[in-house]
Amino acid sequence: MATKTKGRIAPQIEFDLLTETFTEQFESGQVSDATGSDMALPPLLSPRGQPARIDRCLLNSVSLADPTAHGLHLHDSRIESSDLANGDLKASSIERVEFVSTRLTGAIFTDAQLKSVLFKECKLDFALLRMARLQHCVFENCNLTDADFYSADLSGTIFRDCDLSRADLSHVKLIGADIRGCRLDGLRGTPATMSGLTISSDQAALLITLFDVQVK
Repeated sequence: MATKTKGRIAPQIEFDLLTETFTEQFESGQVSDATGSDMALPPLLSPRGQPARIDRCLLNSVSLADPTAHGLHLHDSRIESSDLANGDLKASSIERVEFVSTRLTGAIFTDAQLKSVLFKECKLDFALLRMARLQHCVFENCNLTDADFYSADLSGTIFRDCDLSRADLSHVKLIGADIRGCRLDGLRGTPATMSGLTISSDQAALLITLFDVQVK
């Protein structure tokens, strides 16, 4: 289990106590204390449009049978070595979750609430995080090329050794965020506020130009 990082809380999950099977429990639309591996997840949105709820689960090498997962409640879980590309998690609630070595190319997190979420060694190129709100989140060694953060709240978010090339940061909040060690080639947009943003000295010239900062 991961440790805390600047306010991020690791999933509240005891892996040894996960005795349930994901697919057997999912018919109700809610799964807890379960594991699942080497499978395509069942549709995460019912025909009536009801969002699924997943709590205290460990998923390994899973994929999406249906990309639509609006309003998903995903808490205290870990997803690793999986393919969730193009998953549509619009308006979802994701809290104390770890995504590790997982493909999320083109994933949609528009209007989602992410709290204490770790993305480690994930592919998030072309991911859509428009108007998402992130609290105590960490991106570590992730590919975020061409990601769209338009009007997102990234206050306090930590980006460690990520590739943010051509990412769109138009109107984002970067209060207290940390982007040291990240690749910023072709970064686009002007943040709404970047008070307390932590950068490295080699990034300063690029960001001054990009964000139209006046040095006097």
